[in-house]
Amino acid sequence: MKTQELVPIYFPEDHLEADAIRQALTDEDIPCHIERENQAALAGSSFMSNTGRWRMRLLVKASDANRARYLIENTQWPTFGLPGED
Repeated sequence: MKTQELVPIYFPEDHLEADAIRQALTDEDIPCHIERENQAALAGSSFMSNTGRWRMRLLVKASDANRARYLIENTQWPTFGLPGED
């Protein structure tokens, strides 16, 4: 795999989580791209908006994948959540 190739490393729960992760990665000088971000937004703001074919994917360069995964897995990210969830 080429180090500059974009690879999917995470599926954000919703736009709030995706934006928080994007900002954290940017702060660590890890460029990223959120694939299908606009399609998920068009599907609406319900819990179904980021499922199936509308699901967002976070992509980073293969050379940054391990650092990005470590950051994502070791941080609690905000999400909108479902009504009634605590």
